[in-house]
Amino acid sequence: EKIHYTVDDHLKSASPEAQKLFSVLKEQITALDESIIEEAKAKYIAYKLTTNFCDVVILRDALKIFLNLPSGELSDPDNIARDLNKPKPIGHWGNGDYEMKLEREEDVDKVMALIKQSYTYNK
Repeated sequence: EKIHYTVDDHLKSASPEAQKLFSVLKEQITALDESIIEEAKAKYIAYKLTTNFCDVVILRDALKIFLNLPSGELSDPDNIARDLNKPKPIGHWGNGDYEMKLEREEDVDKVMALIKQSYTYNK
């Protein structure tokens, strides 16, 4: 039998601060397009249209966000994303070649600017 995961399953082990951070981020991601689908997987929460453009892993005190963009395609002026293909490939749960960690609500806008690039790329 297939296990059905929920967003609440992911939020159980998160601190109240991380839960609030997720809530703020989720609201902004889903506001990008009414056809965005939120899908809880075993290890992450996927946001997608036809394919995932953003995967969120909920940690105890932060969020780890993966962007479904090939290496070299992200414009990251604040240098907040890590390229998981350079200098050598790093294994990870989400889709795409970029990873960011979100720990503070004041960084949501910077993170959203990068998420929007992945959204546009995968549209």
